[in-house]
Amino acid sequence: MAVVDDHVLVREALAGVVRDLGHEVSTASTVEAVLHHHLDLLLLDLDLDAGGLADEQIVATLTERGVAVLIVSALSSPRHVRRMLAAGVAGVVAKSDSMKELCAAVDAALNGQQWMSPVLAKALVIDHDADRPKLSDNELEALRLYACGLKLDSVARRMGVAPSTAKQYIDRVRDKYARVGHPARTKAELYAAGVDDGFITK
Repeated sequence: MAVVDDHVLVREALAGVVRDLGHEVSTASTVEAVLHHHLDLLLLDLDLDAGGLADEQIVATLTERGVAVLIVSALSSPRHVRRMLAAGVAGVVAKSDSMKELCAAVDAALNGQQWMSPVLAKALVIDHDADRPKLSDNELEALRLYACGLKLDSVARRMGVAPSTAKQYIDRVRDKYARVGHPARTKAELYAAGVDDGFITK
């Protein structure tokens, strides 16, 4: 088992709790430092600087190796937490949760179960509407067509509008995502955001 967090005090405190449960645990400030270890569980800081790797890639790499990943985070982005859950993490622990809840999360993860505190689950449901932009029918159609690969001219033809109008729809989508604190400027970012929010089906 390992704890990865770039804050020394947090890292050592988490490791101490896990050791008190009777588990051997190593610590590191980066995921790369523990990838060569034989692990059954990794406690990972969600906001860690992962050296350029997307968090979903880290989770996928670890879960493919049979490592359960338990996210421990200050939870600055509920959207990111939902993305991690979709990627297959064993659970999410808020840094504001109690040691009792952390212990419950560790036990659940080691037993192959997904864990989340009731308080966190409620917060994510509340925040989902707050950080999901409200798109008009035209904006939604333009997003789906454009983010899934069509050029603006093709989007305009499919929608029966002028290219300038199609561009306005996409610009409005970008602006609405920016207003909810989730900038999505590129086509790839629009696609990822659309999938996260259920606007686009993979």
